[in-house]
Amino acid sequence: MNLAVGTRWIRTFAAVAAFLGMLGAPGCYSSRTRLPEYAKSIAVPVFANKTYIDEYTRKLEVEVTESTRKALLTNGKLAVQGRESADLIMEGQVNKYDRRILRADRYGEPAEVQIVIHVSVSVYDVKAAKYLVQGVIVTNDREKTGYGSYNLRRGEDEALARKQAIEEIGRVIAHKALDY
Repeated sequence: MNLAVGTRWIRTFAAVAAFLGMLGAPGCYSSRTRLPEYAKSIAVPVFANKTYIDEYTRKLEVEVTESTRKALLTNGKLAVQGRESADLIMEGQVNKYDRRILRADRYGEPAEVQIVIHVSVSVYDVKAAKYLVQGVIVTNDREKTGYGSYNLRRGEDEALARKQAIEEIGRVIAHKALDY
């Protein structure tokens, strides 16, 4: 009986200590961003498409822009507005659309391929008339390795992997813009 009381006391103490530890550790987690306090809205004009240097990928800039807007709206920290009324303006440029071979079959043919998108992002503060973020290169392969990949041996095609890669790059861009 004393063992049960002692165990319950230890569990209660551990739970209270963990709760107080979270309250006393302000550097561990914060829902705030490093954006200025007055920044309540952001404009995201259609990104530029510079993939024509290697291999032009049609409508990629529109899809990446829409994915970024959706991620910003989902986050809810900033309202997405037009350029004239926004506090911040995000400018982007899709630099490269790459197919990276993750795995080859025994004959040396690609078996699994990952879509990697490279985007250059800048965030301009209209009120302060300065760039908060300028020319940061963002890719979708740093956050989740293998996301946006497709397996040729299982009959998967590039369309689903492209969609996943675009969704992921939008989330990564929104994260970089909010937590620069």
